[in-house]
Amino acid sequence: MPKSVNDGTISFYDDMNNEIMYMKFLGADCVWYFKTAKKIIITKDMELYSLLNNFMNNSYIFGHSQLQDYKDETKLIWYSDCFYDPHDAWSVASISCLKIEKNENCFNIRCTKKLDEIIDRPSKTYGICFSPAGNGKYSQNINTGSTLQDDFITQVYQPLLNKNMGLKKTRLK
Repeated sequence: MPKSVNDGTISFYDDMNNEIMYMKFLGADCVWYFKTAKKIIITKDMELYSLLNNFMNNSYIFGHSQLQDYKDETKLIWYSDCFYDPHDAWSVASISCLKIEKNENCFNIRCTKKLDEIIDRPSKTYGICFSPAGNGKYSQNINTGSTLQDDFITQVYQPLLNKNMGLKKTRLK
């Protein structure tokens, strides 16, 4: 999967050279932004595979909330770290949800939003926020005590960024 790195933004492209997702910091939060509702398949030959594999090997406990995060050996369901009014159905339906599932030789990634079942949004885009340093919702790595948010940043985002340090505007294949 081709990617580019530009001033801390890591963009990924499909075979038609369309940007399908990117990762970057917005303020204090790391955001994984998806420009498609389609399933994205990450295979073993892609750079992102080994990073996701390492990240998915962690075990977590989560706090209790209306939007319940979930993680087992092969699946992660993560609702974006953001404010919502739990008493407002529209607000709850507006939260993006990241779903990562590991199959034999790949990861299937898809984002959803309950709002898509309610209205026909013209643009199917999803922002998944990871608020680090204990500033987001409760999650704890059972083995290390760190948070899922911190682990995503240190195990996925930073390795992708650091591999390309010094490359301001570079398209890699």
